[in-house]
Amino acid sequence: MYNKLIDHIKQNVPGASIEKQIIEAYFTPKIFEKKEHFLMQGYTCTRAGFVIEGCYRNYMLSTEGKEVNTGFGFENWWLGDVSSFVNQTPTLINTQFLESTTLLTITAKNHFDLLERSQCFREYTNKLRSKATTASVLKLSELSESARTRYKVLLEKYPKIQQRISQKQIASFLQITPEALCRLRKFKISE
Repeated sequence: MYNKLIDHIKQNVPGASIEKQIIEAYFTPKIFEKKEHFLMQGYTCTRAGFVIEGCYRNYMLSTEGKEVNTGFGFENWWLGDVSSFVNQTPTLINTQFLESTTLLTITAKNHFDLLERSQCFREYTNKLRSKATTASVLKLSELSESARTRYKVLLEKYPKIQQRISQKQIASFLQITPEALCRLRKFKISE
């Protein structure tokens, strides 16, 4: 189980000396059931998780109380709200598991301790934050695209998403109705 995390660190920080035993000591395996929440809006993110197996969705509540998906995560992804986790402030997002999911979790205190003790984990964390910032900018730029283009990008990014995520959840992410998604799926996506 820990090997997936260690392999992910190696992929992102090639050539680094991995302090495997030190890193593993800071994480705790935990299994979450489908529909269970990892984060709830208004609460502080006290732990982060690395997905070993399973998937989740991040969502926010609209002013009308409607759930709007803002992203999905799968194996080898991290989950948690970085701002809430680092600053210990309330989160604005909700994270719910869409499948039974196995995580390696780390508390905020252990995360900061590990950053002090492990140079490679510090480099890894910095690299992931840089990638996350870039992904956020790309996501914002995609908001102005048509639903068809956003759907095409989603399928390119996550080719197996339709086998794991319901059409209702995908439609929410695209901010269209399930009926509109059904019509989109009838069209050939490639242009």
